[in-house]
Amino acid sequence: MHFWSREVVGWVLIVVGLCLFYRCYSLLAGGHYILEGGTLAVVGIVVFRGGIHLLKIAVAARVCLQAQPSLEEARPSASRINLPRRPIPQVPQQRRQA
Repeated sequence: MHFWSREVVGWVLIVVGLCLFYRCYSLLAGGHYILEGGTLAVVGIVVFRGGIHLLKIAVAARVCLQAQPSLEEARPSASRINLPRRPIPQVPQQRRQA
């Protein structure tokens, strides 16, 4: 259940990133605050991408938890494997010529 916390925090970061983008747009459209708007855009990009990354991690964790039981059922146990044993071929070593 740890992936739920990551997913919630990821969505919160995405919303915060979108709010930062809106604030950046209002700074650039409403006046001549180019430096402040540009700096806020960089912060918004970092926050937004962090949220997307947390969402990807949460989805991957959920998929792994759902796939684990089916993998354990499909894995053959050591007692069921009866492979014939064959000797490992020896590789002849070449003589070094001086």
